[in-house]
Amino acid sequence: MRETRSAPAIWHMQHSRPEKLVSYFDPWQPVARQLDLLSNRFRAVRALCDVQAGRTEAENTSLLELCDALAFHLIRACMWWQVDFSPRAVTGVSATSFMTHARRHTQRVVEDESLLDVLTWQHYMHPTDARHIMVTGTDPLCRGATTIVYGIDGRRGFRFAMRRAGGAPSWNDITYPDFVSACLNARALHCLIQTECTAIGEWDLARDEHEQAAGYHTQHFRTVGQAGPVERYATALERLSRFHSRFGRFEMENIVNHLAFAVAQAAHARGASIADLLRNGTDRPVNPRIAGSLKKRAQTHVATGTDPLRRTELDTLLTEVETGFALSHRG
Repeated sequence: MRETRSAPAIWHMQHSRPEKLVSYFDPWQPVARQLDLLSNRFRAVRALCDVQAGRTEAENTSLLELCDALAFHLIRACMWWQVDFSPRAVTGVSATSFMTHARRHTQRVVEDESLLDVLTWQHYMHPTDARHIMVTGTDPLCRGATTIVYGIDGRRGFRFAMRRAGGAPSWNDITYPDFVSACLNARALHCLIQTECTAIGEWDLARDEHEQAAGYHTQHFRTVGQAGPVERYATALERLSRFHSRFGRFEMENIVNHLAFAVAQAAHARGASIADLLRNGTDRPVNPRIAGSLKKRAQTHVATGTDPLRRTELDTLLTEVETGFALSHRG
């Protein structure tokens, strides 16, 4: 199997299906990796479409349909995790062309047409009505006699309900800005119902820590190339030190690793070492001794937070970046 950006159409049709790339209802799947998979595969598949890479008309049609599906799911993922998204900045395609891909997909898949509508125009919803809820799925990880049901309401917010066997969903009154917020609150309540609070504190803490981490997800596609990478890394690293829940630390670790990669890429772009950037990239004192650990975090991000098809390219970039600490005391 050839894992390169020029991977043939048949490989993408087997391995770049959105359902293989993203898990919407499992918060333990890194957001960064899923977004990178969707955006990179869309770019790769669209490039193949542009050069008519398929050997047959049927193969070309299937490839175009895959490109359309990836466009829809990239929109859905960004709304699911409340991520700012500019089609041209992320994919190199104009917003009009990108939405043409997404709409072609929703014309073929009725369920996705309804979901895109509730997340955007709401032609079929009662706009601003929190009582009008479209059910999106159930929690695959919860156990016991009570099921967690998820939905999106007329405020374009995420909701959850508890449903006992044979009963109707009982919807919680609160509207949440992103799926993970709704999920953590749902699991806290589910824990209370099923286990009489034995782990409720862990879920409550995870919920509070996610609120602090959510803003980093919003900026995901702006992280690399954004001004002040050292300051943002140092702030996130300090925040991670205050996180204690298992989920909160998992989520923030992934964010810190992504920000570490942003520092390393900035150093590469400037032809500087990481230590140089740490000494001069922020008003707060940052010890250049952390250059080595920062680079390891950047390498972890490449390994766990990006599309494997980009790994060779990104590993090469990091190899070319010097930590620079050994030279930090030379004149």
